[in-house]
Amino acid sequence: MTSRDVMLGTLWGLMAAFCHSFIPIAVRLLHHMPPIELVFFRNIIGLVLFLLIVFWHGFGFVQTRRFGFHFQRCFLNFTGMWLWFAGLALLPIAKAVALHFTIPLMVVPLAMILLRERPGLGRLICTVIGFGGVLVILRPGAVPVDFSVFLVLGSALSYAGVSIYTRVLGGTDSPTTTTFYYHALLSIFAPLSMAIGWAVAAHIPAMGLSPEAFRWITPDWKDAPALLLLAVSGGLAPYCLVRAFVHAEATIVQPVEYLRLPITALFAYLVFGQTTDRWVWIGAAIIAGSTYYMARHESRARI
Repeated sequence: MTSRDVMLGTLWGLMAAFCHSFIPIAVRLLHHMPPIELVFFRNIIGLVLFLLIVFWHGFGFVQTRRFGFHFQRCFLNFTGMWLWFAGLALLPIAKAVALHFTIPLMVVPLAMILLRERPGLGRLICTVIGFGGVLVILRPGAVPVDFSVFLVLGSALSYAGVSIYTRVLGGTDSPTTTTFYYHALLSIFAPLSMAIGWAVAAHIPAMGLSPEAFRWITPDWKDAPALLLLAVSGGLAPYCLVRAFVHAEATIVQPVEYLRLPITALFAYLVFGQTTDRWVWIGAAIIAGSTYYMARHESRARI
C-alpha cells in the first residue's frame, strides 16, 4: 500500500463521513413525515438515480441465484433503516450516531451464532469494552433510558445482520446486483408495511399501534431539498466507503469514518442548536477505540 493509496483511502473515507453526517440532518428536517415514509423516499429516489447511472450497461446485474439471501438481507436493512430514522426523530442526533457505532460490536456475537465463527480473546475483550461505552453514554440509573435508545440499538443490531449477509453475498454477487436489490426491495417493503401497519392500527386497536405512525403525508416542494439530501447522501455514503476500502485498510479508513460524530454534532448545533454532553463523547471514544483496536488486531492476524 503506497502513500498515494493511503491519501485516496483517507479522502474517500472523509467523503463517506460527510455523507453519513448529512443523513441524520435530513431525517430531522423531515420529522413531520413518518419514518417509514422516509425509508420509501430514500430508496425510490436512490433506485431512480442508480438506474440512471447503470442502465447503459444493460440489466444483466438483475440476474442472481440467491434472491432469497437478497430478500432476507434487504428485510433486515429495511428494519434497521426504519428503526434508525425513528430513533433519529426522537434522540439528540449526536447521541444516536454514537450509539450506532456499536454495529461492528454486534457483528461479533451474530457471526458466532450464524457463521459459527470463533473470535479470539482479544476480539471478545474489545467487544465487552465497546459495550461498556454504551453504558457510559446511557448512564442507566443516573438518567432515564428512553425507549428511543432501543430503537437505535435495534437498528444497529439489524445493520450488523446486514453485514453478515453482505459478507456471504460478496462471494457470489457483484456490488451492483446487491445495490439494485437493496433499493428495489426496500422501495417495496416500505409502502407495503405502511399499508399493513395502518390497517392493523386502524382496525385492531388492541394491538396498541398508532395509525399516525403509518399515515401517508404527501411532501411539499419545500421538502424536496431534504429528501434529495437524504437519498443522495444515503446512496453516496456506502459507495465512498467501499472506494475507501479499495485503497486503504480498515485500520486507516475506520478512524476517518468515526469523524462523522463531530461532523454530525457540528451540523446538529448549527442547524438545530443541539449540544452534546461529555458522556456521549467519552462513550463514543470508548466504542470507537475498541472497534479500531479490533480492526487493527485482525489486520495484523491476516499478515
